Amino acid sequence: MGNESILLFVVETVQCRSCGHVQARKKFSFSIRWASPKEIIAVLVSLIIIYLIYGALTSGVIEISSTSSLSFASNQTSFIRIYNGSDAAIKLSSTSSSSASFLITSLPALYGPVVSFSMAPGSSLNVSTDGSHVADMNIRLVSSTSAGATVAITPFLLELGIKPSASITLLNPASLSNIKTGSSLTTVTTVSTQTTTVLAQNQTQILFQQALQLMNKTGPGALMKDYKALYEKDVGCTMSTYNSTYAVYYSGAKPPAPVSFENVSSSTPTDIKLNLTTLAAKDNVLLTYSTVSPSPSTTGSALIAIINTSSAAFLHSVTYTGLYTGLNYSALNSSYSFQSRILNDCGAYISPP
Repeated sequence: MGNESILLFVVETVQCRSCGHVQARKKFSFSIRWASPKEIIAVLVSLIIIYLIYGALTSGVIEISSTSSLSFASNQTSFIRIYNGSDAAIKLSSTSSSSASFLITSLPALYGPVVSFSMAPGSSLNVSTDGSHVADMNIRLVSSTSAGATVAITPFLLELGIKPSASITLLNPASLSNIKTGSSLTTVTTVSTQTTTVLAQNQTQILFQQALQLMNKTGPGALMKDYKALYEKDVGCTMSTYNSTYAVYYSGAKPPAPVSFENVSSSTPTDIKLNLTTLAAKDNVLLTYSTVSPSPSTTGSALIAIINTSSAAFLHSVTYTGLYTGLNYSALNSSYSFQSRILNDCGAYISPP
């Protein structure tokens, strides 16, 4: 087919009031034609240019999935992407042989706050790149001089709920001008956890992170993670929505409680809390998933697991207790499958009939 055009138009009919005849007139028209080879090439070239520009802008972003070493020149900025989903710009704002100061802002830098902190060589801090109450990385100052500094960054799983260090200061968003986005980028060298010297506290956090990553690969671990997400989604459940949803799945019956859905769902958790503790055996971590519900009798340990982070058969044991006593993975997963299919904000509180 050549470059011929296709003419399209819409006809509007109008009735003549005086004569009664129906008249037609063209309301609007437009044409469609096949693009010429030159136009196709021009579009392809434009797409290639856009792709190259995008690559140039993103090629300097440092991917951090494990403990990594970064070197900064004075006043230099690095752009990092932590595997937990955090993107941030880090600037070495001042440095000497005795300390180094940094500014961090979450990207895209459309709003604050800016995280500010100073460290002495050998010290470390837990940092939230977006200034929230959960740290997404630990940063340790390996060394510093008047010309630059080297740090080791360890990413954290947000599920660990590690709190940021108290010595961190949050600056007003106006301080975003302190982050110079045009600076040259650093290089990164990934180093193993075993060869990185970290404080005992950070070694424990790394062990917890490894244990949780392994646990999330198991059926029970993934299920507890899904349940927690379901409770967080359904935090907005109201009495009226609960009552109407209950009636749908219980043949029109009304909930037996006289006041609110919380009375009906006193045995149904509203959240899952996770606690990790180290055990005497090397590389062993105890993970305790606890249910939280309106009733104290159903609040407490529900699933307990032991993970050995250095073993190929890492899941040593899983025990169902408390509210989950007598259940197993299959029964809990069946309950979750039912509740997760309820699309409003009350699915987590409706037990399978």
